[in-house]
Amino acid sequence: MSVDKVILRTFLTTLLSIFILLSFMFLTLIAAFPQTMMKLTYDMGMESSCIYFAEDAYKRTDDVGYIAYATEVAILDDNNDKIIKCGEKLIKDKEFAAYCQKKDGQVQVDTSYEQYVYGQICVAMYEKGKKDEAIDRAFALIGNAFPRNNAVLALIVAANRAQDTQSVNVIKGKMNELQGKELDDAAKAEIEKVLTQLEK
Repeated sequence: MSVDKVILRTFLTTLLSIFILLSFMFLTLIAAFPQTMMKLTYDMGMESSCIYFAEDAYKRTDDVGYIAYATEVAILDDNNDKIIKCGEKLIKDKEFAAYCQKKDGQVQVDTSYEQYVYGQICVAMYEKGKKDEAIDRAFALIGNAFPRNNAVLALIVAANRAQDTQSVNVIKGKMNELQGKELDDAAKAEIEKVLTQLEK
């Protein structure tokens, strides 16, 4: 065997060994460290894979931060199916309220993190064509209250953007019903303000 063939064979064997080693490391990361894969795939612009690994990390650890991460990536990716699926898991987590308080302390936004998540879930449902279900869900999530920039308002914005007057009218009707319930003065004033704007 010539020297050139020996060198080529050695090179190809080394290359194959490196490939096998890298594949083994990658499969190990996938199987054992979904948290690492979650961050790695996000940095590579692979949002769907990132969501998958974040869901897997949540399933293994029960850490609310992972399902919140999956929900936030789904929102950034406009992945309505995953926004609904991950978002519903997030709000059902027993640590959701504490997580919202933590997030509110970290980020200065014009709404609470809780209402932001509620709104994103309802808008995703609306954009999937589940309009009535989205409206009912939004009102169920706010209960007998009307916090600022809540899920109902997020739906109004989505419906107005789609020029969906029918859904806006349904929302207005439910807001009028809500006014008849026991609300604090701030909630009543907020509803009145929104209804006045919608009449213009």
